[in-house]
Amino acid sequence: MTSTPQASPRRLPLALGGVALLLAAAGAVSFVRYARRHAPNPRLVAVAPFDVFAPGMDRWRVGLADALTRRLAGAPPLEAVPQAVVAATWRSAPRPEIAAVELARRTGAAVAVYGRVDPVDRDSVRVNLIVVEALSTRVLFGVVVRWSAADLDGLAGELAEHLRHRYPP
Repeated sequence: MTSTPQASPRRLPLALGGVALLLAAAGAVSFVRYARRHAPNPRLVAVAPFDVFAPGMDRWRVGLADALTRRLAGAPPLEAVPQAVVAATWRSAPRPEIAAVELARRTGAAVAVYGRVDPVDRDSVRVNLIVVEALSTRVLFGVVVRWSAADLDGLAGELAEHLRHRYPP
């Protein structure tokens, strides 16, 4: 009869500890690689739909976000998340700034842009725009602009300039 060698009762905890240590190290390396691959792009901006609470101004909700996205897309060093991706990813929330930050995180953008459009009178609007860092949720800056209601594209150009000058990636 042959007998199989038995492991010493002292060696078993040491072996299990060594395996656990190896698994922990492999997990840490895997996490670091994952975090590097999924880090937000510092040049990428997610523009959320603007809040509009006045009747008759529905075109401003997505129209201004679309125009701002086009202006950012064509003017390096910043890039913008396409509005088709925003439309598929956007989830409205009671607090729009939180929804905008979540939009940025889900799309890999480093910053989120959201705002509100209010009519001032028949011919002009006031836009409150806020830029938030997605990881820290820190407000980087805000812009308040009064603009002609007939010039949505001009307003988008003005807001894009504010972003390029005040948020250097």
